[in-house]
Amino acid sequence: MNKYIGIDIGGSAIKHALISENGQISNFQTCDTPATLDSFFETIKKIQDSYSSNQIEGIAISMPGLIDSKSGFAFHGGALTYIREMNIREQLQSLCNVPLQIENDGKCAALGEHWVGQLQNVSNGIVLVLGTGIGGGIIINNQLVRGHNLSAGEFSFIQTNIESDRFEYAFAMQSGVKSLSDSYASLKKMSHSKMNGKLFFKDLENGDPDALILFENYTKKMAKQLFNLQTILDPEVISIGGGISQQKILFHSIEKHLDDIINASPFPCVRPTIKQSFLGNKANLLGALAHFKERERTNN
Repeated sequence: MNKYIGIDIGGSAIKHALISENGQISNFQTCDTPATLDSFFETIKKIQDSYSSNQIEGIAISMPGLIDSKSGFAFHGGALTYIREMNIREQLQSLCNVPLQIENDGKCAALGEHWVGQLQNVSNGIVLVLGTGIGGGIIINNQLVRGHNLSAGEFSFIQTNIESDRFEYAFAMQSGVKSLSDSYASLKKMSHSKMNGKLFFKDLENGDPDALILFENYTKKMAKQLFNLQTILDPEVISIGGGISQQKILFHSIEKHLDDIINASPFPCVRPTIKQSFLGNKANLLGALAHFKERERTNN
């Protein structure tokens, strides 16, 4: 069975693994994301060399930024600020000397869920990945939507307040996980660096009144945006991923607020079907391979 190296590059960590052609993952490992371009290339090469005992068919990469996945050109690398206006695929393929494909991380999440996750057998769906920002991807008629400017699925930039142009009202700033923990830290007069999602949910489970109020407000805003996405794209399923998606209370609260929206409407409207990501932190790896296989089929 053919095997591939999957690499999921994040702002602070890189996940990598050996993946079979049918999506079986083995040798899953992580390492820190390099701080410079030179060390970035060195790290990718070291990852490849660590699998040298295996017969590798190619390398499939997921990374942040605005990526033309056909040419491999990176207009920018998002959190990887040292990647800008360069053909990252050509450079990496020359370095690694094996077939290599690269795609935006949010789009990889959608491709992974569509291949073997919550969007499997779904023709039209959306994936939202809740992290520091809000990434994701859109599947329409079984095809990933990239958009004219390759920016389809960049949900972070959706504006949530029509009365202000300030970026603090962007979807990422209002509903990213960091906004939740930062708001809670401010209420508790704590340093933002000492607060994170795990600590917030621990206090929420213990019934902290400030945490409860913030969480209700957070999920109410999330429900409204999910309803808006349903109205615009009419997907069969909206899959929600990211670390916060492991919290069952998240879905219970969002569903409650969706009930309120639907019940308040004087007209019949479609209720979004939301589901927890099936693939968790493996979605990008699997989506990168799904993209690799599609590009190889197209090129051949």
